[in-house]
Amino acid sequence: MEKIYENIINEGKKNGKTVETINVELKEAGANFHLNPDGGVANWTEAEMAEGFLPGDPAQPVKHLHDFMRYDTEKAGETMRIQCAEGVYDVTWDVYGHPEKAVRVNG
Repeated sequence: MEKIYENIINEGKKNGKTVETINVELKEAGANFHLNPDGGVANWTEAEMAEGFLPGDPAQPVKHLHDFMRYDTEKAGETMRIQCAEGVYDVTWDVYGHPEKAVRVNG
């Protein structure tokens, strides 16, 4: 968002302008977006919302291989298939819970 749009919105809110008035000013300045007066999500259909976009839901942190390659007595002697940002791996822990190896799995 360019500074000009940010200024229009901030000044409009500060001066008590209505959302409709701010939208007119944004359009005149060449903005390709608008503020939604009812507080909903502008230009999102119910089908798009159902596909996965849920406003307000926090993003989940991405898991990396190093997050799994840690000492864990619960996983002692096990091999688990994990999916992470780097791909799919079979991770093996020794009998004491130390990670021994991670083998990349194709597919």
